[in-house]
Order: sequence, then C-alpha cells, then structure tokens
Amino acid sequence: MNSAKHPSLDLAGSIRPGLDILANEIVISLKKRSRFPVNSEVYQPGLLPSHPDLSLLDYELGLVERQHAELGRFAFAEQDAFTDVSDVSLIMQREPPDNPVEIMPSRAGDRIKAFYADWVNQVCEAHTDEKSFGETVTSDVVCLLAIMERVNLGKLVAESKFQSQPDAFRATGGERSAMLEFIVRKDREQAVRDMATQLANTYNLPAESVVSVFDFMIAVTVDIEVDYLQMRLTKERTE
Repeated sequence: MNSAKHPSLDLAGSIRPGLDILANEIVISLKKRSRFPVNSEVYQPGLLPSHPDLSLLDYELGLVERQHAELGRFAFAEQDAFTDVSDVSLIMQREPPDNPVEIMPSRAGDRIKAFYADWVNQVCEAHTDEKSFGETVTSDVVCLLAIMERVNLGKLVAESKFQSQPDAFRATGGERSAMLEFIVRKDREQAVRDMATQLANTYNLPAESVVSVFDFMIAVTVDIEVDYLQMRLTKERTE
C-alpha cells in the first residue's frame, strides 16, 4: 500500500470532488427514475423466459457490471460490485492499478438495493407501464452503480483519515464508538445534506426524498469506514 502522499488520498483535492460529481449523477438518475411508475415487475423473477430465476434488474445489472469488469473497474480497491464478476477477464492489456487502500469487499449491495427499492415505492407512482420497463431498469442500474461507488469511496476516506492521525486510531483498539470520534464530522455531513437539497431543487424533486438518499449513503459510508479501519488495525497487529 502506498504512502499518504498518494493523490487519491487527498480529501480536498481528489476525494471530495469525486463525491460531489457522484452526487450530481445520483440525483440526475433519481430524477430520471421518478419519471416512470414503480413497475414492480422489473424487480421480480418472471419477465425473462431464458433466465426465470432472475429479475430484469438483476439481469441487466449483472451484464453492465461484467462489461465494467472487462475494462478493469473492479481491480481498483475502492470499487465494489453488486454481482459476482470474479470470473471476468480483461479484454485489453492494462497495468494493475496502484491501490492506495487495502482490498476489502464492502458487501453493501443488498443493503443498497433494499433501500433503493423502498425509495422507488415511496417516490414513484404506484402502477405499471410495460412500455417503460427498459427505461426503468436503465435508470436503476445507473443510480445503483453510482451509489455503490460513492459509499465505497469511504475506503479512501478512512485510509486518508488514518494516515493523518494513525496513533489516535491505533489507540481506539478498533472499538467502533471510539473510532467514530475521529470519523464523523457533523459539519461535513450537513454540507452534504445542503448539497442534496440544492440538487433536489435544481432537478425538481422533493427535497426530503433526496436528502433521505444522502442520509442513507452517509450511514453506509461510515459503516464501511469503520469496517475498513477495523480490518486495517487487525492486519497491522498480526503482521
């Protein structure tokens, strides 16, 4: 693993601009999704005769993630996938990425999908329009991938925070509440909520519905940061 000078660990110069870009992508995709009804059929097996055990969303999500895996997306330690892409080979020669963080699957996929399904049921009109099934899952996939990428940037955030005050984190012994004192920044979280409200107004979405998505992402990101740091401290002690 590389030193704290790695540009990917620069909170102000690299991580936060990336988070802000993803914030825009997420709200745009939420807006697109809100234009279609719930279309609950796309989330249940039965639409695909060739894949009777898969929902249309899971099928399309798997296809897109396999394409991304072919291009090397999931070789980056701060990335994670909803589906198993371990058998996918690169379609081109590419140097392995210089990962500044330890490898750690976040396993946040099921949690994200469950929250997202609830959001759709609350925000979208409760009926079906078969003509929009394709557009529905297209916007779903874009949104889910962006949310997954955003919360997994917590690994970079955690490593950056650790390297800024390693002795303080070591002194916590990996205890969650003690580490939260160094992880959670209420001012930054409020700035994220303010941005969510501004984006909701820009794209004409109910502000509370958008803020709820960002509150969810903050909670998942904090959990990933804690898991990452606990893993890092455990590995450090055993090496």
